[in-house]
Amino acid sequence: MRRGQMLLAQLLPGRAEFGGAVTNLEGEARRAGARILVGSRMDGPALVAAVPDAVVLATGARPRHPRLELIDDPVVLDAWSVIRGGEVPRGRIVVADWRGDWIGLDVALQLASRRRKVTLCVTGFAAGEHLQQYVRGAMLAQAVRARIEIVPNVRLYGADSDTVYLQHTLTEEPVLREGVAGTVLAQGHDPVNDLDPVAFGVPADRVFAAGDCLTPRTVEEAVLEGLTVAAQL
Repeated sequence: MRRGQMLLAQLLPGRAEFGGAVTNLEGEARRAGARILVGSRMDGPALVAAVPDAVVLATGARPRHPRLELIDDPVVLDAWSVIRGGEVPRGRIVVADWRGDWIGLDVALQLASRRRKVTLCVTGFAAGEHLQQYVRGAMLAQAVRARIEIVPNVRLYGADSDTVYLQHTLTEEPVLREGVAGTVLAQGHDPVNDLDPVAFGVPADRVFAAGDCLTPRTVEEAVLEGLTVAAQL
């Protein structure tokens, strides 16, 4: 998980601790003597110009957009754009949650707070099934109070201008949700690993990686990997 993702996560209901994590980690890095450049992009030519002794990739992830059958130009957004406060149409919104972590539930709660009717469709047996029990229970209670409809055991197949098409994961029968104004994808993430330092002259044994650029994981796992890499340098 990279800095921008953590700052994005803090915008969700009850997730302000992510912003604190960024502040604490950045403070530790500066006190350790790290020079931090923001608003800059590291690409191949910049990497060559820097002449690094080692490269640590912590480039994070991007929202996963699965292949879908889309007809009549339906409104399909990803969870990140909703979290950033992007425009969401009036009417019922379907949140299609593949992973069953806090993102699907939190985005559904955020949409409900924006006065949208919300249906949370989860691929697993329960919303938030990969969360700790006490966290899941509290969030599901919030969802009930917000009148969020939860549909378990369905995977997203496609959409048209007012209908979302799903498939039941157990029976493989079609499940339709009609009267829908838009669909929000909470379909996990793809790692961002486009930059290959070896191709620009960095020895392979001096290239390291941490966090979501390996494969999407929790912030705790990403921080541990960063500390492990730092101990090797």
